[in-house]
Amino acid sequence: MKIRNIALLILLSAIWGGSFIFMRLLSPVFGAAGTACLRALIAGVFMISFYKLTKYKIEWKRDWKLLLLIGIINSAIPFFCYSFAALYLPASLSVIINSMSPMFGAIFAAIILKERLTIEKVFGLVLGTTGVAIITGSKSVESGVFVYLSIGACLLATVCYGLSGAIIKKYAQKIESKAMAGGSQLFAGLALLPFLLINGTTSAISVNVALLAIAFAVLCSALAYLIYYHLMKEIGPIKTLTVTFIMPVFGIFWGWLILDEKMFPQMLVGGVIILAGTFLVVRPKKDFVDKTIYSDILKSYK
Repeated sequence: MKIRNIALLILLSAIWGGSFIFMRLLSPVFGAAGTACLRALIAGVFMISFYKLTKYKIEWKRDWKLLLLIGIINSAIPFFCYSFAALYLPASLSVIINSMSPMFGAIFAAIILKERLTIEKVFGLVLGTTGVAIITGSKSVESGVFVYLSIGACLLATVCYGLSGAIIKKYAQKIESKAMAGGSQLFAGLALLPFLLINGTTSAISVNVALLAIAFAVLCSALAYLIYYHLMKEIGPIKTLTVTFIMPVFGIFWGWLILDEKMFPQMLVGGVIILAGTFLVVRPKKDFVDKTIYSDILKSYK
């Protein structure tokens, strides 16, 4: 893998690690659906407007169905799930659970792309589930229906990311990354807009909150998804989803720096087990070890 793509993976990890902080700050104001809607809709409008100015055209007539499907699965549902979880869970915990995304990416690659699902991958899934169970028992998590629903929502989001990666790999190779980013975000925002209009906001919106929402959308969706879909095309869905290996580092750091969140031993243990399980799922055969992201990183420094 090229050094440029490695740098983009790290940048994307830092941005998306920070997205959990934005959601913790914005969800109490806009609600889960409102936060998710504004994130996608503002990003979509921003990108489509930029494309108009630069005379870039999206093939709406040809691609709108796929863009709608990807927007709902890869943005609308996960954005809502994580915004809901942000009301009840610390950002550091949500971002750790998010690291299961590559695991589900490999599972859906086996189902949709007909890639082999080995015993090793099944064991990896069991490990990942065990890690989530350990985190659920962490002292940072208070018992309660909404807390467990939040953990379930985080898991559902990772399933959606895994599913969308396989769909993009199989059906959306003809769609350019710019079109994928702008079109999918716009459709995701429009799909969530009725929920925002019905529920409204939970408190008055200050100028600072409005600017924070705009920054959240432009940085964590517009810019991030341009990078994400570019990497999907360049290095494939499974390697791109390994961005979630690095995100917990940034998520925990931003949570500690900005929100003064604390880490507990059970969270660290559960996180390590999730990462170990995910590695077993996405690790290629020994014959192809020289093609993995890890060896690519080493080669790039030679």
